[in-house]
Amino acid sequence: MISHPVAGAVSALQKQALASSDSYELDRIDRALDELLRNPTNASTPAPYRTKSAMGHAYEVLERRRAIMQFVPLQSNYINCGQPDHNLLAAELLAWVTTEPNLTQAERVLLSDLAGGHDAVSLADRQAVPLQRMRERVSRARRRARALWESAEAEA
Repeated sequence: MISHPVAGAVSALQKQALASSDSYELDRIDRALDELLRNPTNASTPAPYRTKSAMGHAYEVLERRRAIMQFVPLQSNYINCGQPDHNLLAAELLAWVTTEPNLTQAERVLLSDLAGGHDAVSLADRQAVPLQRMRERVSRARRRARALWESAEAEA
């Protein structure tokens, strides 16, 4: 039987994989999922910490692989055009928002909508609330998320 923290971490990584098209990030997520599922009954740490730890270990494995493996182009005129995924932090933050247990459901939905491209104006229209009230909600949700993120970083 899979523990609740491992299930939460697996779910967060699967959502992150569905949103990504970067092969390096998908390899990293795959390695992280392998690590999580090696010991599915372990419930000693919460899902967000498991996700972060597994992604960190996957990064180390892939970097060791890069250091060992020699690059061989498939064609003589081929140039490695790969670029780093600058949206990785945004993807990690969104994954964190979906799994952070200290966020309320309303904060989680609001922050996810903001990450999805909505702004205070569109959210106010959609929820039929005054713009100023929506701006206050956005500000409070961001402040709370920032504080929780910083405390999680300090603990790690």
